[in-house]
Amino acid sequence: MPASAYPGHDRFLPYLINRTATQINRRLFDILDQNGLTMTHWRVLAFLSGQDGLSIGELAQATMTEQSTLSRSLRTLEGRGYVRRLGGSTDTRTVHVYLEPLGRRTFESMLEPALALEAIYMKGISERDRQTLRRLLLKVLANCEE
Repeated sequence: MPASAYPGHDRFLPYLINRTATQINRRLFDILDQNGLTMTHWRVLAFLSGQDGLSIGELAQATMTEQSTLSRSLRTLEGRGYVRRLGGSTDTRTVHVYLEPLGRRTFESMLEPALALEAIYMKGISERDRQTLRRLLLKVLANCEE
């Protein structure tokens, strides 16, 4: 395919998504860094706050993190008293991760500034367009996972 087929950066979806995610995450990293956390830590706390007791496999899939990276992050979070890991009652090979009260408080303390950032990024976008954006991004994500 000739280079002339390239639509340009402002129309090439992978570039736009990457650039947007980089810009959004830059300020979120500042919030996380102030709390001594990484993006993986944040994702773990966020997912467990919504659905406690996920298996390590489920948590790896939900956070889009390789299990080796996730295991290191879980050791750190467990060492700080944010999470605990327990073997399954019927299958001891399966380990489930639970959010401890300190982990919940830590997540909740960062939630307000994170949501304030989201509000800044969505400024000037109607609620209808916000819903459309979320719906379309979820569809693109589902297409990526096929």
